[in-house]
Amino acid sequence: MSVHVLAGVVVLLVLVAVSAYREALRNEPIGRFRIHAGKLPQFDENEESALQ
Repeated sequence: MSVHVLAGVVVLLVLVAVSAYREALRNEPIGRFRIHAGKLPQFDENEESALQ
């Protein structure tokens, strides 16, 4: 029975770790991967009509 208790504790620890990891990813600012509008190339109206 102690093996079952140990396995249960391990499963709970894994679930807590995964939950904390997902929460940390959700709250972390993406900083270097964020796209700023000023850095994007300007979209020309002629290019827009050529794409259609």
